[in-house]
Amino acid sequence: MIVLPKSYERRRLLSAYETIQTILGFGMFTIALISLVVSMLKQDKKK
Repeated sequence: MIVLPKSYERRRLLSAYETIQTILGFGMFTIALISLVVSMLKQDKKK
């Protein structure tokens, strides 16, 4: 096994800003999906 002297143990795939943006985007998507399901269940109970 050859180890390069300049190898990095942990490479950054996303910056901190991109990570926060991704987490917030996924959270907003989840909230929208849950609210859609709740509104569909409310409409189903009315009928």
